[in-house]
Amino acid sequence: MSPISHLLILFFVFFSPLTVAVADQSNANNLKQESDANNEEQEFVRLDLIHRHHPEVVKRIDDEIKVDTVEDRIKDIRYHDQNRLRAISAHLNWTKVVENAEEKEKEVSGSNLSQTPIGLKIYPGADFGSGEFFVQLKVGTPPQTFTLIADTGSDLLWTKCRFRRCRGDCSHLSPMHKMRNKMRGRFRYALYANQSSSFSPIPCSSKQCIDDFPDLGGQPDCPTPNTPCSYTYSYTGGERASGIFANETVTVRLTNGKEKQLKDILFGCTEEVEVTNFMKGADGLIGLGSSIYSFVYKAAENNIGGGFSYCLADHHRNITAISYFVFGTPSPKTFSATTSSPIGPPSTTKLFTGGQYSCYYGVQLIGISVDDQILNIPRHVWNIKSGCGTILDTGTSLTMLTAPAHDAVIEAMAPKIAKFGRMEKQRNFELCFNDTEWNFGMSPKLGFHFEGGAVFEPPDRSYIVSASYQCSCIAITSLPFPSINILGNIIQQTYFWQFDLLKGSVTFAPSDCA
Repeated sequence: MSPISHLLILFFVFFSPLTVAVADQSNANNLKQESDANNEEQEFVRLDLIHRHHPEVVKRIDDEIKVDTVEDRIKDIRYHDQNRLRAISAHLNWTKVVENAEEKEKEVSGSNLSQTPIGLKIYPGADFGSGEFFVQLKVGTPPQTFTLIADTGSDLLWTKCRFRRCRGDCSHLSPMHKMRNKMRGRFRYALYANQSSSFSPIPCSSKQCIDDFPDLGGQPDCPTPNTPCSYTYSYTGGERASGIFANETVTVRLTNGKEKQLKDILFGCTEEVEVTNFMKGADGLIGLGSSIYSFVYKAAENNIGGGFSYCLADHHRNITAISYFVFGTPSPKTFSATTSSPIGPPSTTKLFTGGQYSCYYGVQLIGISVDDQILNIPRHVWNIKSGCGTILDTGTSLTMLTAPAHDAVIEAMAPKIAKFGRMEKQRNFELCFNDTEWNFGMSPKLGFHFEGGAVFEPPDRSYIVSASYQCSCIAITSLPFPSINILGNIIQQTYFWQFDLLKGSVTFAPSDCA
């Protein structure tokens, strides 16, 4: 049996930040009280994440991803990051930033809450618009295992699905319903909804369908009160998933080796899919966004804890590296026992969700240092109200800084690597150098300073990449001002990141991500 068959594949877009809107404060307080009461009995749900470049993923999508060399992988990453940027742009309403970034790319390249947390292994994979991580998840009763894209930029959990609305004479059905029944035969692998005892369609006459689901693509079609509530969920890259809403049971594996059933999870039974090649190889998508309908929030309602954490292995160093995603927030006492033990002491800063951050996870960056020297970067570059701000996004690979911040970093680093011999810029990387006499550990130290005093100092292998033969570059790209600053998944590698949605905080610490 292949390793991927054991994995709960989450497409961790790693991660655009998840913004959970806790509308009912009493619910949040109840979660916290339960968390405190069970503090000493914490076990967690862990999902393995596998990267899009992992051999098992490449094999699954018919070897269409050609990543024979590091340079090929960087080229592929740049392509997917541009698509991801479109998705973020659409959510944050700064389309012009994407257009300018794409034009610059052409110029450079010359080309056109039980306190038992749930754990998922993360395999960097392909999400809608970019796609970095896949997971496997068990859905239905009896459970079926599906390979899903993990997307922190959307909220709906859905799989390809077959649902028969009638028996015998179906002449009374609407044309749309007849078409969807015919669509059943197009999916080679799907959830057979009528055979799942836990599958419960949500009526179109329900308050949820009428008042809440329009934000999830809910449709007004309601020929009878008991007709299932339908949706057409659109993604930025032009992809579209259509089907019906239901409550369903999801089975997850805990870090203690046991399994737990999460009941009444909002589920999309997708009967029709219009997608690009980004969806190839996946059976659906798990939305890890910040709304009350995302899987993260529903996991919290099922006593898995009011938060999540992840640790991204260095897949550039080891293409078969497995990362992980954990649902739940361990107490400080059990912080190091949830997965791998952090190598260094943890640091904590404030987490921002909702509002201007949309479905992403925001942090208040206040400065950047090079070799412990704070750079002269205008304060408004970090202000979300000025159209900037900062997000942690696993769905973007590279780190992207708005022009004033990017230029300051490049200016400070350039003289420190001049001794290696500066080379022409590559693939939109402004600062490149001859690496024949260079090794990791010889680079200037980069530090990201957050509100409250926390400092994130990634190892240089997380911000320096090989771009071509004997040429390495600072893997930080520039976005026109004003635009959001994005700390991508590569720079987050080899760190443990914990998001506490109840306390509104992010804790991070160096880790081997084992």
